[in-house]
Amino acid sequence: MPIPEAMAYVLLRPLLDDVPEDELCGVAPGRVLPVSEQWHPLLIEALTSIPKLEAGDSVWWHCDVIHSVAPVENQQGWGNVMYIPAAPMCEKNLAYAHKVKAALEKGASPGDFPREDYETNWEGRFTLADLNIHGKRALGMDV
Repeated sequence: MPIPEAMAYVLLRPLLDDVPEDELCGVAPGRVLPVSEQWHPLLIEALTSIPKLEAGDSVWWHCDVIHSVAPVENQQGWGNVMYIPAAPMCEKNLAYAHKVKAALEKGASPGDFPREDYETNWEGRFTLADLNIHGKRALGMDV
């Protein structure tokens, strides 16, 4: 949804008068922030599809833009979604980078994503040794 105010609306939605005090509009610990027909019907109307993708295509969006991935049917080969954050280096972000580094070492999902750990036992998965100088620097490693 290419609407800058949409994320603020999703975050504030549980505080509106029509939402019961014990309801968070589908929010649950360790899960993605949901947008649903029940609680966000106007945002669902704004859902905009992208054209069909072909091998090698990429789609980019700002981290504050609401997005979703449609169910995959009859997919041939692997698909991939990558989250590439950009943030200033400060104490808080460096602490986060160290947590991401530890997760990458184990092949685990980063702490701010659902615990899926798809890559834990994958042979040939991306490791710290595969990082270039910029990746190492981003994870707070010595370069």
